Amino acid sequence: MSALETLGQFYAQARLADVPEPALDIMRLCFLDWMIVGRAAKADQVAQAMLQFAHHQRTEGPSALFFGGSADPRRASLVNGTISHALDYDDTHFAHIGHVSTVVIPAALAQGQASGASLEQVLRAALLGAEAATRFGVWLGRGHYQIGYHQTATAGAIGAAVAAGAAANLADIRGSLSNVAGFAAGLKAQFGTAMKPVNAGMAAANGVEAVQMAMAGLSGASNSLEAFAQIHHGERDDTAWDALGQRWLFEGVTHKFYPCCHGTHAMIEALRQTLPGGPRPEKITVRTHPRWMSVCNKPEVADALEAKFSYRALAALLVQNAGATVDEAALQALFPLSAETRALMGRVEVLAQESLGEEEAHVTLKAEGQHRVATHDLRAPLSFEARLEKLMAKGEGVLAPGQTTQYWEILARADLSALSAAIRA
Repeated sequence: MSALETLGQFYAQARLADVPEPALDIMRLCFLDWMIVGRAAKADQVAQAMLQFAHHQRTEGPSALFFGGSADPRRASLVNGTISHALDYDDTHFAHIGHVSTVVIPAALAQGQASGASLEQVLRAALLGAEAATRFGVWLGRGHYQIGYHQTATAGAIGAAVAAGAAANLADIRGSLSNVAGFAAGLKAQFGTAMKPVNAGMAAANGVEAVQMAMAGLSGASNSLEAFAQIHHGERDDTAWDALGQRWLFEGVTHKFYPCCHGTHAMIEALRQTLPGGPRPEKITVRTHPRWMSVCNKPEVADALEAKFSYRALAALLVQNAGATVDEAALQALFPLSAETRALMGRVEVLAQESLGEEEAHVTLKAEGQHRVATHDLRAPLSFEARLEKLMAKGEGVLAPGQTTQYWEILARADLSALSAAIRA
């Protein structure tokens, strides 16, 4: 059975069946996190530019935009998807190395608002889209990502179409999937620029547009997903569909607690274990999975956007603040780079180590003739309660006091009207 037929069958069954409550709980956490990172981006230059772009288009519609106004579903998905990825602070799924919620939630929400769906229906739609994006990303494989494609945009567009279709209560998603395959694109070459978050916004918008085209009677070739994989270096790994609809891969999503590339987070956690209380290191050696060497190993950085993809810059920042944390204010304060920061970056060595997992990092600090070492693995399990606690703390750190609690209460009572008002506020 083709990928399109496989995903179509999953959609048809899952749309009407009960979905596991633990998976829905994780989606609620992801929705909370999406609100946090979107609202936290208010002062970000990319977010401001996207809002200016949207308002210049002078479109209005039923779908809420972050920070005020409304638009048609496609434009709302584009704007909200871009803004929620602007800080690079949103969740990641390492099964295919892609940001998921920043694409599927804007698509489900915008189309759901246009179609009169409830918040519970939007949550279910986002969950179906997230599972489809994750599975399709695994089907495309690591080779697709490694050669230069951004899975957030490519696999994400597939998930966005599923999410928007479910929010619109489509009976059949296959036409939408055949449509979105024609314009799902994204490049890792955009990392460190404003176009990386726009990749996420475009994927969300493409998914919504594909659904709306299908609703109007337009559809593409039934082998379009295979054709997409062929010309985008996809591996077409059919084990990606194992237990589809029975085991929910999306539950393995990982939330970010630092606003930078997720590939750097294991290093950050390891350094935060070793830096406090010790002498300033003369040398830092970071060992990481080889995959990250082309993603977040920028040796030179010109601004905070590039610093989010630089082990050296982030390690220097942590040395300067004694391992306290990495946050947006600290990243912005790094620039222009001081002579001290440049010197610290020069003391950081980054090495690829095949034996490490993609979620692991090993750091060695040399200071005063002694070595301190630490390893961290992002795969260490977190309970639902622990995740919620950490997300609440994350929100309190970047939003007004009590705002994160307000969002969680809105999600708990499934109040779409209140959620829309909170997005616009």
